[in-house]
Order: sequence, then structure tokens, then C-alpha cells
Amino acid sequence: MNKLCVLQKLQKVEYDPWPHIVIEDALPQKEHDELLATLPSDRLDQQEPRDHHNKLTWQAKDVIAENKPTSDIRQEFIAYHLSRDFFDKVLDVFEPVSKKMIITKENITLFDRYDSKNNRPNCYTDFSFVKHPPINNISNRTPHTDNQKEIYAGLLYLKHKDDNSTGGDFCIHKPGDLSMTKHREYHAPGPIVKKCAYRSNNFVMFWNGKDTQHSVSPRENATHPRWSINMIGRYMGERHWQMPK
Repeated sequence: MNKLCVLQKLQKVEYDPWPHIVIEDALPQKEHDELLATLPSDRLDQQEPRDHHNKLTWQAKDVIAENKPTSDIRQEFIAYHLSRDFFDKVLDVFEPVSKKMIITKENITLFDRYDSKNNRPNCYTDFSFVKHPPINNISNRTPHTDNQKEIYAGLLYLKHKDDNSTGGDFCIHKPGDLSMTKHREYHAPGPIVKKCAYRSNNFVMFWNGKDTQHSVSPRENATHPRWSINMIGRYMGERHWQMPK
């Protein structure tokens, strides 16, 4: 398996309360340290905030379009986690639920971000660096689920070695009331039953659905940004799940 693949140390998939994986020390130490040392902090500071907490993101389409010199490991890491090989690995990991996809694995044509001559794709992968400013005692993401077209989502945490804050964990909720706002935030989410700690080199991934209630725990004593590398698979037009009525 590719030495940069975030799935290389996967041991098992959890299905309670919904399909997810948590991998500690996901990458070899050398590769993790190189990624952490080359985080594009200055470039993200040029971005417009994405929410009222001033979240900053730098997405694959912009990284590739700008074509600026960058570290070799960053280029390789982005390219691999956008690839069909990685997409297929994720689908294999989440069998048997992936067998129920609206478009079967054999009929998926993945959008190639490195080739403008795409042949009518019906799915795509995405990748982004995400930087949350240090905010204490409030959650920067309350219980919600992800976009209806999203198939899966994964987050690799990269935490500064001098960051002694607590919190900022990925929280998994047992599904409660599924009624939600137009922004997919739940009116009455269920209790937190598991967490993936905000610790460098921890990786969490889930198979998206209307009941994948998740949130981020409030941070305490935060003076450094909260960093993650996010990767998703998504339909171009189809919806992976339908909004409850």
C-alpha cells in the first residue's frame, strides 16, 4: 500500500452507531512530520473565512490551478488521496454498505482533476487543508451531517507540537431526532458515544448519511490553530441520502 495512504494501518471498521473508522498514528512518523512541517499556513491566511468562526480552507481545485512550487510530499499526498485507487480503497473498506450505492462501483467514472479531458464523470474526490483559528470554550461545529451528495469524508489531524490545548475532538453521536435545519444541523441530536481525539496523526473517516450525527468538542487553552486535512468522495448529481421529511 502507498506509504502516504491514511488507511495503511486500518484494523477494523465500526458500525455502531454508524459506519466509521478511527486510526491512531495513521501515517509513518517521517511522512507525518514532513506534512506537519510543510503546512501551508501563510497561503491559508490569504483565504476568505468560510464561516462565522473564521474557518480557512484551501481546496484541491485551487491548489492544482495555482501550480505553485510546493513540497514533494504535499504534492504526492494530495494526488494520491484524489486518485481512483484511494476512492476504490474507501469503497472496499466500507463494504457491505458501499454495495448499496446508487451508482455501483463498476459504473463510477471519477472526475480527474489533473486531466481536462474528463469523460462524463458521475463522481469526484476532493481534498482541502483546513485551519481553524484558536477559539476557546465553544464548539466550532455543532451536531450536523454532511452534504447529501457526499459519499464519505475523512479528516487527518495535524497538531502543532507546542499545542497543549484540549478538546477539538471529532465527536460521534448516537442518532437522535433526525429532523434538521436547511444547513443539516440537528434540532435534537443524540448523545456523544465516541470521540476521535484531536491529536496529531489521528485519522477519522465515516460513510455519510442522514443519521451520521457528528460534532467538534470545544477547545480549552487553545493558542494554536486547529489543523486538519480533509478528503471526501462525492456524487456529481445524485444524492447519497435524502433529507428527512
